[in-house]
Amino acid sequence: MQLELEKAGQEYIRNRNELTLTIGLTQNGHRSIFAFRSPDAQYVTVPDERTLYEIGSFSKVYTTSVLSILVSQGVLSFTDTIADYFPDLNIRSEVGEITVFDLATHTSGLSGDGVVLARMISEAVSTEDPTRFTYYADYTKAHLDEELEAAELVRPRGSGWEYSRTGLSVLGHILEVASGQTFESLLKRHLGDPLGLVDTAYTLSTDQSSRLVRGYYADGTPSPNWYWDIMLPQGGIRSTMADMLTFIEANLAHDDSELTTALRFAQETEFEWPAGSDPANTPYGSTAGFRQAIGWWNLDRGHGPVSQHAGATMSYQSFGALHRKSGTGLVAMTSSAENLQDVMEFPQMGQRLIDFAVERASAVDGGSGVTP
Repeated sequence: MQLELEKAGQEYIRNRNELTLTIGLTQNGHRSIFAFRSPDAQYVTVPDERTLYEIGSFSKVYTTSVLSILVSQGVLSFTDTIADYFPDLNIRSEVGEITVFDLATHTSGLSGDGVVLARMISEAVSTEDPTRFTYYADYTKAHLDEELEAAELVRPRGSGWEYSRTGLSVLGHILEVASGQTFESLLKRHLGDPLGLVDTAYTLSTDQSSRLVRGYYADGTPSPNWYWDIMLPQGGIRSTMADMLTFIEANLAHDDSELTTALRFAQETEFEWPAGSDPANTPYGSTAGFRQAIGWWNLDRGHGPVSQHAGATMSYQSFGALHRKSGTGLVAMTSSAENLQDVMEFPQMGQRLIDFAVERASAVDGGSGVTP
């Protein structure tokens, strides 16, 4: 398996400029980490397990994990509605009826970017200024309120799947309102401190900033980082390979602690496709083997569900996956100024590697052994 990871990493970096890549495998607590950079790189150095990356939409899994923990503690309920937390807004009744569970499973009926964010993105991409990707930082609570008041559902809630950045942003703010804490405080209190995730955050210390890898253009100019306001919970977390593997291992744990139980609940509680629903816009094109859990995407290729998610920002991509039955987890993280031009091949590589690791592990001692 280690040879496959090495070969995949070398193949991925071969024709890409100023790119870094780390791939990590964990099997029943045994880790293997591989680090790469482009062969002719002049500006980036070889990363290690403490190199920080923006993880993009994998942040959503952290957010829904915090949600599951707070629900287990009685802070809020999956049946709570948007109207419960935005009582002063003039929103349509069908929007107000959207539940926390709907938001966490992309079944709310809210569109992907909403009206306000879509407008801000359109305005941003109309300019060639590389600093134009500031719309997530510019998008505030006032914009989120405007978004909800303008929202019209693309389909009735609970009738199908629609990946929604707006929906996860609403969910993140509901966690803040319900708990009386900021999202970063919730992340640290409920995941960071208990699991020892010392580098999983948005706000970075001086030391952490020095370990944040950058993407670079051909002339050596670093590509922009992304910054966030109210939409932080859906895409703004930064992390390291060491922390990501620790989080994956926590999700693979089999003890009966409150934390493990909540994490497992998020993996295993899935949206039930209604009869006659059209799932064609899911990450995998159809419901064949795909199930939406709380945050996680579950894909079963014959060995039981692999829980996974991918993420991308301007200069970074991430992929994390786990297979509980075999105790197998995989993380991949990359940085490149050309990342948004290459947003599909990276998660496809991650998918191939986790599938291969699960197949190998499932062939060893009935899935209980460590693959060599």
